[in-house]
Amino acid sequence: MTSIRLMDSDPGRAKRTAAAVRRALEASPEVVVSNVSEVPNRRDGGARVFMEVLLLEPSAARSNEDQEVTVERGDAGPRRGRRGALPPGSRALDR
Repeated sequence: MTSIRLMDSDPGRAKRTAAAVRRALEASPEVVVSNVSEVPNRRDGGARVFMEVLLLEPSAARSNEDQEVTVERGDAGPRRGRRGALPPGSRALDR
């Protein structure tokens, strides 16, 4: 997963920038944003905002929706006429 780190010496500006970036990323159907966390800077009192971004790969099922596949068995012999369930003149019907 890809991580993004935003840093600013002004914590308010870091939060606003992170919120704007998150909205822009969430508007895209190609990515998902998760695990957004805010950490104060140690030196200047600013803030760091981390977020993870997951790229959505197209699934094989969606990319093959418009394709039709026909499979024929190579080991099957020629089909004969229709075969009934019982041989003609079966005694099972006489009961």
